[in-house]
Amino acid sequence: DKVFETIGMAFGIAALMLIVVQIQAEWVHPEPSTLSPVFVAGFMVNYLFWCLYGVRFRRFAMWFVNGVAMLLQLCLLGVALLK
Repeated sequence: DKVFETIGMAFGIAALMLIVVQIQAEWVHPEPSTLSPVFVAGFMVNYLFWCLYGVRFRRFAMWFVNGVAMLLQLCLLGVALLK
């Protein structure tokens, strides 16, 4: 179990960095966003589900990474909508 938690955290943090890169790209490019708000919100809901699933089954890596991903998706949605 401990090995899978550690591997899950590593892959989860790598995935979080991809969302951060997308937020940064949206922020610095002045042209209108090409991201669909429905697409971004859909991923946000998906991350919320897996966060709650992780809470339910007491899996730290799952709820922590997906909780942070949900917040980052919310930021991405905000940046996309402000463009």
